[in-house]
Amino acid sequence: MDRINSILRTVLLGLVWVAPVCYAEADKTYVIVNDAYRGRVLLDFQRTDEPCLTAPLLREWGVHYETVQKMAFSANSCVVPKALDRLNILHFYDPIAQLLTLVIPDELFSNMENGVATSRWDEGVTAMFVDYHINYASYLGEKYQDADRNNSLYADITTGLNLGAWRLRYEPVYQKDTWGNPQWHTERAVAFRSLQAWRSLLTLGDSSTSSTLFDSVKYRGLSLNSDDRMLPDGLRTFSPWIRGYARSNAEVKVRQNGEVIYQTFVSPGTFILKDVYPPAHDGDIDITIKESDGTESERKIPYSAMPNLVHPGQWKYDLIVGKYQNYFGVEQQEPGFQQASVSYGLPGNTTLYGGTLNSGIYRSTVMGMGRSLDKWGALSLDYSYAVADDPRIKGKDRGGMVRMRYAKAFPAQESALSLLAQYYPNQHYRTLGETVAQQKTYWWDWEDGAYVGDFDDERKYRLEARYNQYISDSSNLYLTLSREAMRGKDKGDTSVELGYSNTWGDVDINLYAEYTNYSYSKAQAQVGISFSVSLGEIGMPRMKLNYDHTQTKNGANSRRVGVSGTMLDDYSLSYNASTSQSQEYGSSQDLSADYQYNAGGLRLGYSQGEGYRQKTLELTGSAMVHQGGVTLGQSLGETMAIVNVPDRPGVGVDNQYGTTTDWRGYAVVTTLTPYRVNRLSLNTYDLPDDDDSPLMEIEVVPTAGAIMFSRFTPEQKVN
Repeated sequence: MDRINSILRTVLLGLVWVAPVCYAEADKTYVIVNDAYRGRVLLDFQRTDEPCLTAPLLREWGVHYETVQKMAFSANSCVVPKALDRLNILHFYDPIAQLLTLVIPDELFSNMENGVATSRWDEGVTAMFVDYHINYASYLGEKYQDADRNNSLYADITTGLNLGAWRLRYEPVYQKDTWGNPQWHTERAVAFRSLQAWRSLLTLGDSSTSSTLFDSVKYRGLSLNSDDRMLPDGLRTFSPWIRGYARSNAEVKVRQNGEVIYQTFVSPGTFILKDVYPPAHDGDIDITIKESDGTESERKIPYSAMPNLVHPGQWKYDLIVGKYQNYFGVEQQEPGFQQASVSYGLPGNTTLYGGTLNSGIYRSTVMGMGRSLDKWGALSLDYSYAVADDPRIKGKDRGGMVRMRYAKAFPAQESALSLLAQYYPNQHYRTLGETVAQQKTYWWDWEDGAYVGDFDDERKYRLEARYNQYISDSSNLYLTLSREAMRGKDKGDTSVELGYSNTWGDVDINLYAEYTNYSYSKAQAQVGISFSVSLGEIGMPRMKLNYDHTQTKNGANSRRVGVSGTMLDDYSLSYNASTSQSQEYGSSQDLSADYQYNAGGLRLGYSQGEGYRQKTLELTGSAMVHQGGVTLGQSLGETMAIVNVPDRPGVGVDNQYGTTTDWRGYAVVTTLTPYRVNRLSLNTYDLPDDDDSPLMEIEVVPTAGAIMFSRFTPEQKVN
């Protein structure tokens, strides 16, 4: 063992020489677990040579959760050395090299990074920012001759301030359309912070409720919710494996419902992302792979998880007191309400859960049970009952819903299946949103005090099935089925969607087919194909030929052909030109150019067709005010970082495509993953060969909404 420790110490001293850490890391300890480097950690010491190993640290380094639960710990939460000896977990500490080495038996160890110990979570620095998204359009042609104006403007400006653990956000929106009056409105005003001891998020202001038990609604108020992002990976819900293929060092962005939820860089070849946890439990995931030459490819993965299940002995809860908020432009009541839900994990991989929602016009209760079936997936069953005020009948709507959900991932077959079945045994079941909507009636719907308007159809059942299959590293197949039936109707709404995508060399192809059969109109069917081909064989490697064709039944067929590509040495300028032909809309032409730079992005577009001409301009970006001054950047995500390479302008940051340091050496990284290790690294090709190299990589572990600050200081060699 002394020989092993000596070898590892030599390796670590070499790492220190090649890539020493900055001043903020000087008092941290290197950690190696089963021959794998696990970063640097600030450790407490019981004695000079005995670091304090806590339960969160052991879980993070791969010891199974159940094993840690059975260990003995001292009064100051340090594992008792004899507990490690009994399990044959070996640990060695070298104070000179500041190196901790652990050897964990295979049967107790998981290679999956199980989360990050709370001792490494960082609230970031005090800073403020402005993040903006501005769209302007100018219209001409006979289609707009009766409009109030021939231009439109949309400006979404988010301002933020971080003070310690608190994050303050204010998002005003200005909207001026071709019709109607220009208006300002507040999209969001909120303050939030993490409560680490409770693994929760406290929110004051505007937010949306979870869709786990009740339908999601916007509200303004106070909430205290369990935050699954703080849990070790082994205690979180199902994470989809996202596979792909990159031709170069590529940027990968994962979006759900249009929002970036994960961003990373991958090396050329096959990659697998195993630690992506979508915030919404239902909703397709979009993956964008941006190659180093600026070209992009996109894929879509249907996704559904089992949101109710928690591990044995674990709690999950939501507490909300607020006022219902309508979407902008909708005039309805905004009643106050209270919502609470709780889930608890029982032995045998069983979870009991329930919740209640109360308002002056609405009351609902949910009770259910879920169970993990191990290799057979997970299953949950619950029953909801609701009572809603209905002014149309001058009484109450009462009804229930039985819901069953099933989810299963098949790692060996690289596929996933999810099923949903909802049945309404009692008529007149309402959600809170539906109850608010039915409070508003019009005078023409009443005669002699009796309601004579139309009533909504009552639901009978809804079925959904989603299946996703990875065929190879660059191809996948998905199938989505849904069926909803109403009481008293001969038929319901049925939809089927089938899609396939693949890449063969320089050719990207997507096929899809959709079929929808509506209750009140003709069935529609649509088949489409799209592909893009690199023109590198004819001497234009940075240009692609694109073609789309859609064939529709009871609709309009269309086709589009065009070219796209990138320009400039750093591939920061991209363009797209196409012409389209549609049976319904005739011919049209579109041209756009997109320029990404340190201070944001600029997009110009021009379109023309039968009866219209349109010019568009889109401007996005941010300005960060911090301890070093003001730094301009691209559009921001929830959690971000400022990096500084003192007096070195033009240095690229691998974590942020198209971004280099400004004239003072500052740059903004727009999207980090909270409560996990994020490695901020520099592009060494941007540094002069004879320059004294700075530290090339710094690890940060931000809390949600944090603004991290990392300075890459010059190399400090170790003698």
